[in-house]
This record gives sequence, structure tokens and C-alpha cells, in this order.
Amino acid sequence: MKIEWLLFAVVLIAALIPIFRGKGRSWRFTGLILLGSVVVTIAAAAALQKQLTRRSQLREQVMKTLPREGRPGGFVSSDSCQACHPREYHTWHRSYHRTMTQYAAPESVKAKFDNVTLEYHGEKYRLEKRRDEFWADMPDMDWKHAQMARGRLVPAGETPRVSKRIGMLTGSHHMQAFWYSGPSGNIQIGFPFVYLLADQKWVPRNDSFLMDPALPAPVQIWNNNCVQCHTTAGQPRPQRANKTVMDTHVAEIGISCEACHGPANAHIAENRNPLDRFRFHHSAGVDKKIINPARLDHRRSSQVCGQCHGVKWIPAQERWQEEGFSFRPGADLDQSTPILRPVKHAEELFVKETLKRDPTFLSDRFWSDGMVRVSGREFNGLTESPCFQRGTLSCVSCHSMHDSAPDDQLARHKESNAACVECHKSIRVAEHTHHAANSSGSLCYNCHMPHTTYGLLKAIRSHQIDSPSVETSSKTGRPNACNLCHLDKTLEWTSAHLTKWYGAKPVELSAEDKAHSAAALLALKGDAGQRALIAWHMGWKPAQEISGRKWLAPYLGQLLEDPYGTVRYVALRSLKSLPEFRRFEFDYISGPDERRRAHEDTLKIWRDIKDLDRTAAEVFVDFEGTRNEWVKLLEQRNNRSMYLQE
Repeated sequence: MKIEWLLFAVVLIAALIPIFRGKGRSWRFTGLILLGSVVVTIAAAAALQKQLTRRSQLREQVMKTLPREGRPGGFVSSDSCQACHPREYHTWHRSYHRTMTQYAAPESVKAKFDNVTLEYHGEKYRLEKRRDEFWADMPDMDWKHAQMARGRLVPAGETPRVSKRIGMLTGSHHMQAFWYSGPSGNIQIGFPFVYLLADQKWVPRNDSFLMDPALPAPVQIWNNNCVQCHTTAGQPRPQRANKTVMDTHVAEIGISCEACHGPANAHIAENRNPLDRFRFHHSAGVDKKIINPARLDHRRSSQVCGQCHGVKWIPAQERWQEEGFSFRPGADLDQSTPILRPVKHAEELFVKETLKRDPTFLSDRFWSDGMVRVSGREFNGLTESPCFQRGTLSCVSCHSMHDSAPDDQLARHKESNAACVECHKSIRVAEHTHHAANSSGSLCYNCHMPHTTYGLLKAIRSHQIDSPSVETSSKTGRPNACNLCHLDKTLEWTSAHLTKWYGAKPVELSAEDKAHSAAALLALKGDAGQRALIAWHMGWKPAQEISGRKWLAPYLGQLLEDPYGTVRYVALRSLKSLPEFRRFEFDYISGPDERRRAHEDTLKIWRDIKDLDRTAAEVFVDFEGTRNEWVKLLEQRNNRSMYLQE
């Protein structure tokens, strides 16, 4: 402000000189105009300065309600990496890791907020954008939860309304979830809707996860959950006196350079002098002040990814709440936050105590034999794989942050069998697979990493490398790779081929498993997770090409009536992949009547398909003639409550 007043004085003197010393009226008139302009300009500048100060104060107040960047421990943020590592910074900056968590701003929010009205359980939510801010006029959930805690049920429409500013969002690839600030501290509470990016559609949060619709909507707190993996070095930091008041700090919002390379302060100090950097580069040395996962052994390298991509348990909860995870890249993850292995840790006190509180803890994350079944937990699968246990396979054997496309971060030249044949050099692929060399059946990962994991409204490849087994399918209910391509074949058919080709032990099967397609049985009788996997595979191009498309519609139509919203979503997407249904319209979050109507419409269209082979008894293509058996199987559906914790 002192410089501004000095400039004002200079301009003022310049304006007064022609007024008092100038010759002629024109000079004095010019001086008066100049003086008036200066006064108006200064007044406008003062008003603008006042407005900017006020805006800055409001911004500061808003930031106090959000988790704050910056914390002790040698973290300096990704901005400090950009100057020396521009390529690495650029490739990371375009990744979905960076945008996993963001502050709500016009450049980060992809959802529609302009005059949008949503409805959930009889309550209306009105969204709007105010300049660069995003707001929701909504029921006061803090008040409602307080009433519920006192045992009072609040009817829809009686909750007082409140205006909440959306401060943060998570996700930018498939969907965006939003968070608003709680009543105190910087606690972040989940907004009950998410925005599906591919569909450009708001949907209830519960209908974006595979979650029993009968379960109460959980109150999601970002500070206790998402902060673990969706930021860099998060610290929840609840108040000692009141655990509901948070002062959460993170090294950086989103998953940044230091999440994988460790705190960079010492590294920067060591390399601040450009001459030192030049000498070091040409000496081919290793900077021990920073971690490069590619230079670690395969176990420590994979643990860098595993700190987030794994189901882990926290031995020291209170310490974590205050300080965050103590693990740093290069250290041994098992010493701080061990990865949960259900078979190995079955007798651990932590597992037993957890199952007392939550009997579904394991079944909502793992198949019954301990294989992980939910997305984002790839390290669990890797650690159980023989290629990791007896070999040197690591995450970076196939994936790369800086040398890949953002979608799946599969490293260049690793989209085929390249990663496998580097070690398994002696295998002649076509002879080994008994499939044509260039077919989908000769891709190693289709047989050894099938899509038996669920998350993000789709099936995802298992990262536990194993071989197809009918015995395992019978015991666990997990579909095997053969029947996920050959959707029209029975388990008996698969068992016969595995015995003939690989000497597998024949399996004693039920009459149903001998008579009917394994996929058809799971679509009708399976639990919600199994139904979602089969629905996805019915839209998977390799499976459609091998198994045929024309028999799929009755199953997908049936799944449009499924009680689980995510099963309906996946089934609809697969249905629309069929030529006759590309323009089929159905709102998957609609009520039972609309679901029933969509199912009936599907059957009407299907009956008109020409050249329909009605002889395949394994898949009930003769639908009318086998209706009673279809209904009988449907009545046996596994309706156990599920909430897959992806």
C-alpha cells in the first residue's frame, strides 16, 4: 500500500502543476480532468482492493473447513519436482492418481451443477454454481442424524434445509463423488449422490456401489477413510477431547510424486546446485535421498503400490489417527501396516475382533478361499501369486506411471503376452493354450488373470495369477476363466477339457452343472457379486464372439429387474452392446414397475430376432418351453446381503 500511495502522490503533483502554473485555460482544464481521473481511479482501486481483501478473507475461511496441504516430515509437494523432472511431472500430472482428490473448482468439477434438482428417499437436493463455487440446498443431515441418535425417526420433508458448499471431490476417471464440510473442524461428509462421467448422470451414491438396497445409507467421513489412500501422507488428526472435530492435514491433495518416491526435502537440498546435478547425472550414481521403485527389489517395489492397493490392517490405530501411516517408500510395509491375508491371518486377534463387530468383513472383500474380489486391492492378489512368491514379478513388471496411457497405466508393449514370455520363454503359446495363436484364448492373462474382481461398475482382472479350476469354481462360486469366455458351456464341459489337455483331476458335479451353462446358472442363482460379473461378461466382446450373442437377451433382461442397482447398470450396458438393443432406453435407478416393463420389452424384442438357434438347452434358448425350469432356478437365487467394499 505504501508504493500505491507514493504513485498517487506523484500523479497528483503532476496533475496540480498545470493547474497552478500552467499558462492558459486549456492547461488548467486539462489538469482538472487529469486530477478528476486520478481521484476516480484511486477510488475504484480502493474499492477493488477492499473487495479483493474481503474475497481473500472468505477464501481463507473456506480453506479452514477443508483438509489442508502441508505437514511435517520432509514433504515439499509435486511443484518442487517440476523444474528438474519436467517429463515425469507431465506424465504424472495427466494421470488419474493426481486427480484422485481435488478441491472443488471449475477446472476440477465435471458434474452438472446449474439448476439441477435431485431426489433421494423423498428429500430434494438443489444444486447450483455460484461464480466459481458449487452449492447444494439440501436437508440438514447433521440435524437429522442428531435426531436419529436420540431415537426419533424424522419423516421425509420435515428435516430443516441448509445450504452447503461443496468443497472437495474424489475421482475423475469413471465417476466423481463430492464432499461438504461438517459442523466443526475440517471434517468432510459424503454428498449422497455421485456423477457418472460416461453417462453424464447424477445417481444416488448407494447405486454406484454393489450394496444391498435394504442396508441403511452409511454416513461417509472422508477424514477417516479416503484420506488413507486418496491423498499423499494424510493425517486425520481428530481432537483428543472430541473425536468428531478434525484438523486433517495432508502432504498433498491427490496422489503425488512423494507418495511413491518418499519425502523429497533432503533430495532437493542435495541437488539444489545445478553443477552438482550435472556431475551426479554423468557419474551414473544412485541418489539415496529419494526412492525410485523401479530400482528396488520386486517385494519392496510392489509394496510402494501396496500401501494403497491392498486390504491392510493398522496395528496402532491411535498413532495413525494422529500421525498418519509411518510407511515410506523403500521400507517394509509388513512392519507398519501388514496386508491382510485371510488364510494366513485367520487366527490373528485383529481378524477375530473385526469379525465380531462385522461378520461380513471378509466376505465383502474376499472369495471364500482368500482371493480378493474387489477392485483397488491388486497387491493382495499379487502377493498370493507364484510369480511373485517364487519369482520376481512386481507391479512395475507390467505397469508404469510415466511410460503408459492414463487409463490403466499398462506399460508400453505390455498389452499382449510380453510380460509373461519374458520369464516363461520355453512356452509355445498355441500348444500350451490349445487355442489359435492370435485368438483371445491364447492371451495369457485371459486364462490366468480373468475378470473375477468387481469394482467401478464393471468386472476387473484378478491380479492373483492362477489357472482355471472347476474344483475351485465348485467350492468357492468364483467363475473360472474357461466359462467366462465360453458362456454357453457347462462346468462338465470345462472339466473334460482341463482333464484332457492338462491332466486335471475330474470333478464330481451336480446334475445342474452337467446340464446347464455355468454362466446361465450364476446369472439366475448367483449372489449379487456373481450376477454382476456374469452380466459384464455377457457384454464382453471376446465372450460374445465365442459364445454367440442371440441367446443373451433373456438373461440381461432378467437382470434389469435385479434388486441391486449396480447389477441393473452393468446388465443394461451389456444389453445395449447387442445390435438389436443399441437404442434400448431404461433408467437403472427407476422403481420396480419400470424394471418389470423393461424386462418385458427386452423379451418382446428378443422374440423377433431372426435366425435364433432355439436348440441350445444349456442356455435355455427355447425360453418358452423351459420357462418352469427357469423360474425354479430363479427362485433359488442367493439373496444374501452384500456390500462389496471396493
